[in-house]
Amino acid sequence: MKMHVVTDELSDIERRLQKVLSVARDLSVTTDRNELLRKITQTTCEVLGFGSTSVAILEGDGRFRIKAMTSIRGDLKMEDFHDYSMPLGELEELLGVAHRIGEIYWVEGSEPLLETLVERGSVVATEPSVPGGQWQSRSLLIAPLYRPPAEIFGVVFPDDPLDGRVPTLERSILIATLAHFASLAIQLHENRSYADAQLRILTAQRERLSELFRASNDVQRAGQLEEILQTTADAVTSAGGFRRSAIYLRSDDNLELRVTSGIEQDERARLNESGPIELSRFAEIMQPQMRLSRSYLFDHRKYPLPDQLGRQLSIPDRPHVEEGGDLWDPRDSLTIPIIESGQLLGVISADEPGDGRFPDLEQVQALEFFADQAGIAVSQMMQYDLLRELAETDPLTGLMNRRSFWSLAERLVVNARGGGFEMAAMFIDLDHFKVVNDRFGHSIGDLVIKEAALNIQNRLRTQDVVARFGGEEFVVFLTGVDQVQALSLAESLRMVLASVSVPNTEDAITASIGVAVASPTVRRFSPRGLIEELLRMADSALYDAKARGRNRVQLGGVLDS
Repeated sequence: MKMHVVTDELSDIERRLQKVLSVARDLSVTTDRNELLRKITQTTCEVLGFGSTSVAILEGDGRFRIKAMTSIRGDLKMEDFHDYSMPLGELEELLGVAHRIGEIYWVEGSEPLLETLVERGSVVATEPSVPGGQWQSRSLLIAPLYRPPAEIFGVVFPDDPLDGRVPTLERSILIATLAHFASLAIQLHENRSYADAQLRILTAQRERLSELFRASNDVQRAGQLEEILQTTADAVTSAGGFRRSAIYLRSDDNLELRVTSGIEQDERARLNESGPIELSRFAEIMQPQMRLSRSYLFDHRKYPLPDQLGRQLSIPDRPHVEEGGDLWDPRDSLTIPIIESGQLLGVISADEPGDGRFPDLEQVQALEFFADQAGIAVSQMMQYDLLRELAETDPLTGLMNRRSFWSLAERLVVNARGGGFEMAAMFIDLDHFKVVNDRFGHSIGDLVIKEAALNIQNRLRTQDVVARFGGEEFVVFLTGVDQVQALSLAESLRMVLASVSVPNTEDAITASIGVAVASPTVRRFSPRGLIEELLRMADSALYDAKARGRNRVQLGGVLDS
């Protein structure tokens, strides 16, 4: 009898797998994004046996939002999830407390963290179809969607298993298989969409794109941040097809007005007096349902403009347009995010289209292409200004010294906390360096130090902070890397330092590296206190690495909330 049960289960799994593979082929040729996401949720429900399933995608502000939902129970609708929003940091917290089943994750409904996230609106509690079973109203299944190398860009949330049980390993393999094919299909669709968008831009918007290309060159040639921003705003009000524009840059959790174009001087003064706009408040005109391509089209006929936000924005003093049609009203707006390396740097707010009508997809995508070029220039100039402001360097290596390291690292901690990015610190020490100085003299030792510093700097990203702390010791501070990535980078640094040789000899050096990692949710330290604690842990790990034989990487620990 038991053999028959096992055989039946295997046959059921095989049937479901065949259906998943059949759907996977269909996903790869689906051209409509909404239909693609709907098929993913529908398949998870109907083929894998769940009462409801949703798909959330990570957006530019670092938050996951539901993009599709299927419920075969009939009591849930997509509208129920419009207010859903989960920061990347909260997902990482959930994965930290979850039970792993193969390649997916299960969080028990009794997990205390879920109660907090339900209150925040990050998790939606649903009643199970089978009461009294393993599955509870807040139980959560998480099937991450990855893009190379291991970046989570979305999540499938299968909910309410119709048998009332937590998936077995075999069933989890089916869910993970579907999630894998879903990831590939979504990325394929994104690539197709990007290619199609570029083609439409090059054909339908050739003249406008040509003008924006010329404006992009002006932006790249601009020598100061304000000049870059003003050139960008002026291009939006000329080549971009709008009469008015404003550019806001992000500062922690606020958006600060930096430049305007086409806006009267007294109106600009009023905007300056109103002060920064909270990012959460500005997000009220950047809701998922307002998206057009990667931008946000606010139509006052569909959504109410919050009074306080309206007082902080520039609304033209023009007659209101009668309801209906596609005519632009003074209360409408287009917001184009300025994003670089996945981080929201600011927004371009465009108003009053030259033809008086809502912009079409091609016009918006042309502006987004231009915003991408501006984002690169803004990011580079912001980084340059920050480094120039703190341009106190070690005279031998050209790296930062202790003072400039502390100043910049503290700012990066604030930015990382605001953006929900993990942080890491490294202590690097060249092994037996005293022997080099004793045998070959300090001038040769200096050459070794300079080459080691150059190798470290070349291996790091432009946004990473590296400093010489004295002698043969270096420190590195990074944001946006997790424990695995930090250790991998440390190992690559260890290997590249092993290529440093003592001039005119066959002797080579080695290095020992201590690493410590912190979550952005750690709030019990000030920015400087957090850096001090990370460096203390990394320094302790460095001594551990020395004690274990040198020429190695050692993890000193992970600071978490």
